[in-house]
Amino acid sequence: NCRVFIQHLGRDILLPLTVEGMSKSMNKSNRILVIISKSPDDSVKRKIMSLSLHKESSSDYIEDGYQFHPENLSLVILGSKKEHEGWYFMYLEENVHIQSFCAQLKLYEQVSTPEIQVLNKTQESDNGTCSLMIACTVKHGDHVAYNWSEEGGTHLPSPANSSHLLFLTLGPQHADNFYICTASNPVSSRSQAFNLWSSCTSEPWMALSLLLCFHLSIMLWRRRGKAKHCQPVMEEKSLTIYAQVQQSGQTPDPPPTQDPCTTIYVAATEPVPESAPEPNPITVYASVTLPES
Repeated sequence: NCRVFIQHLGRDILLPLTVEGMSKSMNKSNRILVIISKSPDDSVKRKIMSLSLHKESSSDYIEDGYQFHPENLSLVILGSKKEHEGWYFMYLEENVHIQSFCAQLKLYEQVSTPEIQVLNKTQESDNGTCSLMIACTVKHGDHVAYNWSEEGGTHLPSPANSSHLLFLTLGPQHADNFYICTASNPVSSRSQAFNLWSSCTSEPWMALSLLLCFHLSIMLWRRRGKAKHCQPVMEEKSLTIYAQVQQSGQTPDPPPTQDPCTTIYVAATEPVPESAPEPNPITVYASVTLPES
């Protein structure tokens, strides 16, 4: 007959260990003992607190992460974690007998905002309808149940009760409809509305966009090719050769004060590669005889 307490995971929790009005029993008690176990029948139990009501006693003990409030016999759990989940038993020891109380603590992670994913899509070109298999999921939260509905409040049956899956057949008349997925667990609930018709029409537009990009790339490539083809032909490179000759009528050794040379600039094109040399001719001699007298 343990009372069940459902709380948010990660928060500080005040856990009452006895019923209201039973705090008076502590006045008659000599010692308080609190233990925890994963189940009522679990033989493995962990001591949380051992508190003697006599000030001269030195056997007081409280595990890290816990606080005890003797005025109302409640236990405070600081920054609750999954290992804090379980059955808590409190024993009030008196001189003659022992009173026991228990409480079960369940911890749940708060659910995050739902997200939608299209698992399967079938598009009919004849009547313009679209069949969708939708999955609604959350990144955070445990023991999550899902519920589907339309924006007007109409419940939509899913393939399985409280399933995150939904199967719909939509047409153009559903273009403005919004569908709501609600994810919930015992401590939280989050909803998100989706326009599912956009999932039916997104793929053709994407294909058209890719096709336009492809044609644009082809046009740019062709224009670059024409521009490269129409570029003017580069003129042949010319070389300047400087030849030095002597003036006519001058002696080979002119006086040093006069410039004996005249510079002539001759423009010439690049040398033409020499052709392969022709083979040397071979002379054949024929023997003759002297003429008869």
